[in-house]
Amino acid sequence: MFLTRVRVENFRSIAACDVALGPLTVLSGPNAAGKSNFMDALRFVRDALRSTPAQALEPRGGLEEVLHRSPAGRQAGYFRIRLSMRIPSPDSETDPATFDASYAVEVGASPEHDGRPAVRHEELTVLGQTYLLSAPPVPGQQQPESWQEDLVLARSPRSNRELYQVSRRLHSMRFYELRTPVLRDIDQTRRRRGDIVLGERGDSLARVLRFLTLHTPWAKETIDGYISTMIENAAGLDGKEFDEADLAYVVGRFIEDGTEKQVDRRSLSDGTLRLAGVLAALYQPRALNGSIPFVGIEEPEISLHPPMLGALYDALLGASHNTQVMVTTQSADLLDNPAAEPDHLLVVRDDGHGSTIGPIDQAGRRLLADGVLTLPELLRSGEMRPGDNAPEGGRG
Repeated sequence: MFLTRVRVENFRSIAACDVALGPLTVLSGPNAAGKSNFMDALRFVRDALRSTPAQALEPRGGLEEVLHRSPAGRQAGYFRIRLSMRIPSPDSETDPATFDASYAVEVGASPEHDGRPAVRHEELTVLGQTYLLSAPPVPGQQQPESWQEDLVLARSPRSNRELYQVSRRLHSMRFYELRTPVLRDIDQTRRRRGDIVLGERGDSLARVLRFLTLHTPWAKETIDGYISTMIENAAGLDGKEFDEADLAYVVGRFIEDGTEKQVDRRSLSDGTLRLAGVLAALYQPRALNGSIPFVGIEEPEISLHPPMLGALYDALLGASHNTQVMVTTQSADLLDNPAAEPDHLLVVRDDGHGSTIGPIDQAGRRLLADGVLTLPELLRSGEMRPGDNAPEGGRG
């Protein structure tokens, strides 16, 4: 459990939301409802810490594209993201195992920099102490003396252990939008010592699988078990390394006439490759040891055969024991699993006034509790709607 609560204002289609998260969060709703926008708000914080807010906004189309517009066309002047977190203590031998922290950042058009995006407010609360990293504007008074071009938290020295720990955890979040050509491609990056992190488009899949085979065989067996359950005649996927040229590539193992045979990467289906990428993201070494505290995956069900999707939920739930997991989905088949619980879901809807995000409303919960509809049926029916949510803390 890392992120316990997320508050977002004026970010893309989201005018305002305040939601609690659990170890597994499934953002569920129709296409274009705003699921990816919510995930992107978290990713923006990570990207801004790795570079600057202005640089993080560039691939998003700039500040104008990110600021929320009302149905009347009025654009907000800034956006705000506040994350509540549970952080491992730097010294667990003398301190409590975890401590709570809250980090908030506001970004707007700086009058000091010709309207370019900059930080108008940055604040961190740790162990009950609030660090005002950048002061906000005060109505009726002059603007702050200086708008920050980068985030102060990103410059936290190691000597300030709690602040540095917060920065490092946010910096280590991973967000996956897997691309089949990348998963299929030969990995020509130079081999490195130590574990391998899966790239967010699927880069280095072969090297991740190879590392798990050599160093964490139980995790590799888990991945192969899900693949064999969900892909017809599949036995697993392996990463092969060609030492002479420092290359790595993926090969499949399939059962044919009772014999296991290798299948070239170019002949593997998109669904097989995407499933392997999703599982590698969930069970890669740094997700298992907690170094990656949060894994977000966009629509993990893409290209997979619908009747098999229920098994994927088991993989998501199992991985959430090691790292916090969030996925977006519009698939009712993914929820067709007894382990899928209403409390895992945040429903996202846009009825023309912007995205509304919250847990399943009371009407939906009554339909589930009375046995009128199952969770997949509730989503298919169009009656799954977000209710009000003003959380005191995260979901357990």
